[in-house]
Amino acid sequence: MSDGGLLQKALEQQEKDNSGNNELMDAKIPVSSNTQKSDGNHTLNIKNMPSLKKIGLSLALGGLLPLVVIMWFGIYLIPDAFPITIITPLISIISLVSVWVYLGIGLPSNFGGSGIHIIPAVIVTTSYLFMLLMPAIMGMLLVGDMSIGDVEINDEGTELEVKIRQNGGSSSPIDAVVVIGTYSQTMQLKIDKSDGYGDYGKLLLPISDFYSGNALPSSDYILEITIEDKTMSTILNSKYLSRTIDDVQSHTNGIISEDSDDCGSFDNCVIGVSLVSWAGLDSNDRPASLPLANYNLSATLFYENGNTAIAYPTVSVTGSHLEPFAVASWDSNSGEFGSGNYVIGDYGSELPLQGSTEEPNFGGFKYVPKDQWEESRYGCYYFVVEVTQDNTWTNEEIVSHTSYYNYIEETAPGEGGGSTESWAVSSDPC
Repeated sequence: MSDGGLLQKALEQQEKDNSGNNELMDAKIPVSSNTQKSDGNHTLNIKNMPSLKKIGLSLALGGLLPLVVIMWFGIYLIPDAFPITIITPLISIISLVSVWVYLGIGLPSNFGGSGIHIIPAVIVTTSYLFMLLMPAIMGMLLVGDMSIGDVEINDEGTELEVKIRQNGGSSSPIDAVVVIGTYSQTMQLKIDKSDGYGDYGKLLLPISDFYSGNALPSSDYILEITIEDKTMSTILNSKYLSRTIDDVQSHTNGIISEDSDDCGSFDNCVIGVSLVSWAGLDSNDRPASLPLANYNLSATLFYENGNTAIAYPTVSVTGSHLEPFAVASWDSNSGEFGSGNYVIGDYGSELPLQGSTEEPNFGGFKYVPKDQWEESRYGCYYFVVEVTQDNTWTNEEIVSHTSYYNYIEETAPGEGGGSTESWAVSSDPC
């Protein structure tokens, strides 16, 4: 083969190669405005991503702010029925979904989405993990001092709920030695709860186990708790621990009428009596109210020979810490003894013992008319009020009070003087 033939073939091949390259260069390459990359099962968006400024602002307002509000103000905003350990994750999930949707991060294609913006997805996910885990990490690294927190009473008024606070404290049971006066008990404590103030554990102290008398007016109960050689103490609420009735008083008022239909030839006459009792804390005047005290009260008006004039039904009084008063109830006997209930505490410890007849001059007070008395002769009467309580609050002692009255007929001096009746307090026993 000649040199000319070989040279000619080489030139022809070079022309073909150059022609192919020119065709590739002249070809139009379509460019998508929404460029994506595929990793096999997921399609990841890499364009039209939100700016870093928008991501940061969304995380601050939509992510960090709700968590800060829950952590610092949750104890005021969240009802006790919803534990903060449940509310915090729930709020975090709602916040994450809201931020994710607002930033348009998207969903994987196999979930019906058009792909995920990978960079904001990583930033948002990492930020939420950091916000949720940081309190726990700090709690483990910086264990706080242990202290006594709130001391509250349960709804039934039977137990004190004592919170022991320690951020980052152990959730494993530890011994807590509880001392109140002569009462001493070793209890198990776990720091396994959390609220807006931090981590805490709870001890439940039945009041009947350590109650020994009224804290009021000057006999405070001191709570001491020792845990791992650390002793903490606090003064317990005196209102919670004042339930023993130690003063009772009684009084009656004669209801006087000047109506001839009631009195006949008398200028005025006694047509009935109002009965009143007080039961509570000993004071310089009337007994002070004890709104948490439970007790039974009996009231009887006797004639001088010991015969019963008025036997009032037994009154049961139930206290409550949920309200600033106690509620008295009794058998009204179809209205013979008033309404059958009364709220004590609005005006001290006074308990009016209602009758069947209303007296307008006494503010609508219902008295017991004389025609319902079992004994209604002239003479000396005495009114006895007795209070008994469960042995939890007293040694089943009866606290009582007796007041004395003279029911008499009087004639005005001089000729033609009219007759009157009176009901007056007597300083002398019958």
